Amino acid sequence: MSATIAEELAKHPKEISIAEFFERNKHILGFDTPTRAMLTSVKEAVDNSLDVCEETKILPDILVEIKKVILMSL
Repeated sequence: MSATIAEELAKHPKEISIAEFFERNKHILGFDTPTRAMLTSVKEAVDNSLDVCEETKILPDILVEIKKVILMSL
């Protein structure tokens, strides 16, 4: 039976930073496409806001507004 790529890489571990790991594996965090990156960012922001509201016993009042911005070069 042949070893998988993960098994081969595990035989010779290389230390990399956490930032480098996630840069190489954006799909793990949900940033592999622009659409998923937007969805993940909004979801995390709302989740974090709700968590803080719950911890501080403040009733949440959250407004999420997303606008498309077109940048034009001069």
